[in-house]
Amino acid sequence: MLVSSQPLEELLAKLRIMPASIGESVGRNIVSARVTAGKSLQDVAAHAGLQLDDLMAIEAATRRPSGTELVKIAEAINVFVDRFFIGI
Repeated sequence: MLVSSQPLEELLAKLRIMPASIGESVGRNIVSARVTAGKSLQDVAAHAGLQLDDLMAIEAATRRPSGTELVKIAEAINVFVDRFFIGI
């Protein structure tokens, strides 16, 4: 377990991981999983209980999803949540 008194942003910067790139990676991974599963944006949004605009914003990395939303999206696509964090 990583324990530090440094703010998360400082640690991410040292690792050359910027919060925006994490969101972009998660968004791309959600799109990839959704398309691979043959699911439309509308289908996933409806099953996950999200507004279509919210899911689109999550996939575009202009909105950060909550943990609960990630779980619901994963269930809608029928994948494990860790699928969204590949490459991060």
